[in-house]
Amino acid sequence: MKHLSKILLASVAVSLNAQQSGQQHVDGSADAYTDRQTGKVVVPDIQLKDGKHYYHWPMWNESKNQKLQVRRERTTHPDAQWWPHAGFGIFMHWGIVSEFEPTGEAWAGRWTPSRETRGEFHPQQAIWDAAETFNPVNYDPEKWMAGAKRAGFKYAVITTKHHDGYALWDSDWALIGVRQYLDGNCLIDPFVTACRNNDLKVGFYYSGMDWFFDRDYMNFSFDPNKQMNFKGEWVDSLPKRPHKRWPAYQEYNARQVEELITRFDPDIWWGDGGHGMTVEAIRELRPGIVCNNRDPDSGDHATAEGFYMSQPHFIKKPVVENGWWWEVNSIIQGGSWHYDVRHGETIYPSDAVLMELAKARCMGGNFLANIGPRPDGTYQDEVWRLFDDLEAWMKTNEESVFGINGGGPWPEHCNVPITIKDRTWYFHAKSTEATQSNPVLLMECPRKPVSVSLLRTGDPIAYEYTNGKLIFAIPDTLKAGKVTDVVTVEFGPEFDPEPYLFKHW
Repeated sequence: MKHLSKILLASVAVSLNAQQSGQQHVDGSADAYTDRQTGKVVVPDIQLKDGKHYYHWPMWNESKNQKLQVRRERTTHPDAQWWPHAGFGIFMHWGIVSEFEPTGEAWAGRWTPSRETRGEFHPQQAIWDAAETFNPVNYDPEKWMAGAKRAGFKYAVITTKHHDGYALWDSDWALIGVRQYLDGNCLIDPFVTACRNNDLKVGFYYSGMDWFFDRDYMNFSFDPNKQMNFKGEWVDSLPKRPHKRWPAYQEYNARQVEELITRFDPDIWWGDGGHGMTVEAIRELRPGIVCNNRDPDSGDHATAEGFYMSQPHFIKKPVVENGWWWEVNSIIQGGSWHYDVRHGETIYPSDAVLMELAKARCMGGNFLANIGPRPDGTYQDEVWRLFDDLEAWMKTNEESVFGINGGGPWPEHCNVPITIKDRTWYFHAKSTEATQSNPVLLMECPRKPVSVSLLRTGDPIAYEYTNGKLIFAIPDTLKAGKVTDVVTVEFGPEFDPEPYLFKHW
């Protein structure tokens, strides 16, 4: 690499303190945030409880704050310790919402003024009516999971029951599900078998909310001053929920959870809107299971929802500093979590998916990437395109996201995320990064490297190391193009990696 001018070096340094495309402006802390709508600087409330810092952001509601909090000690069971090392999971929202053609949005049946204005509100009964036609005749979970395995995924989470109440397993307790509409043809059993056949850990999403169970008494309007029934009709009042209804609801949930765990022995319990029973009760059934935190009873790991919530200014202090496991779950398809006939054929570019994986791993988290299979049980063509790209990338780069034990100072001192294995640092760059016009810059580099090379090919990469700054670019002839590049920086035996190793694993 030709000598980089001081002007170029200075311009890259400035970019570390400026907002870049696809990257939030951060200063390495969670002390303040600029609201994108108002332009005002927002300072969160900070609470100290049991030696942990909890950040409450005023522009978020409590449920979103809850997703970044873990209010119990995580499991120490040896069968659960695989989880933070797994790194990469595939999430599948699938069910009757996938069949409901106007939208793949599970919340479409909950009225809001804006949802109605956009034409995105539909009576909840219309979504339940989709159970009449939901019939995944081309469902082949073995093909799904074989593809996921070669793409590098280590675990898979499927919606056993979403908020609509439709159960994908042959449940003795479900009021709506495959028993009522598919002659008891269980969709979960073959999924579990396929995961086991392909060495993927099994995860069950389960909604502790069940709108079908509570449909006669529930207000489907988010405006508490207006009453709407499940048919989408405005009413003066709704029937009062009987006193005994709540205990019946608790038993209903608990029995379903018991069915799922005792029949299928999942490795992950991914509750949403509640686990359905206490963590202690779940662990009596499956001692080595990993539970997420979406329950008042909390769980083992935080669940940042969407790439926005997994930005460093939300994760590094309130999550990593507190010593918590964490995972970002995010949509990587067009539309919504479930399949959306309007947009669901579109899947994110491969380099975008890989960059989000690198960011999560840099901060010691997992990336649970969500797709919504088609209602007939097939994956979109674009999913297979993504799997092919991921497979090719993993063949030469997987060591940069699996088997790591630390993360570098991104974004505080580097313009690309860094994953670490002892004295080996892996720099992850998109096609527009690590170029002559946009080189990688590491401020406060701990010492001069022994070597710098492109992981995919082994080719040496020219670099400059001056006054504690490391700067390099990948020649255009070596750039990967549609996937991320990984540059390996090796430090010698005198370098102490300890300050950069994860403390929350």
